[in-house]
Amino acid sequence: MAVDKDERALEREWREILAIHARTACELDRELNQYGLCASDFEVLDVLAGDPEDGGCTFRVQELADRVHLSQSALSRLVARLEKEGLVDRGICSEDRRGVYVAITDSGRSRHAEARPGHRAVLERMLPKHAEA
Repeated sequence: MAVDKDERALEREWREILAIHARTACELDRELNQYGLCASDFEVLDVLAGDPEDGGCTFRVQELADRVHLSQSALSRLVARLEKEGLVDRGICSEDRRGVYVAITDSGRSRHAEARPGHRAVLERMLPKHAEA
């Protein structure tokens, strides 16, 4: 009987995590829409913007996919769209011609900077346990 109770508690906790994620993702999309971005777009720009002190980062597509939790094919489509909008640049890796690097552009850095305060405000509002820590 205790196992059933423990399993139900575990399932409830998992479903609450999923619900928080879904609500937060919807709020982020609503907030970021005014900047022409969705949550996944922002995550890519956020990773590429990196530490403002060092001017950001360049990543291979697979490394970026791992960081933003997208498949490589989904990320490739997203990066192609961001590149078309002038927010990122893609280039071939000189060491391995099969590899593709992605870097944020000045325009991408500006859009990221504009959207970042709203993104962080949504996270603070939607993730109150984190805000208390």
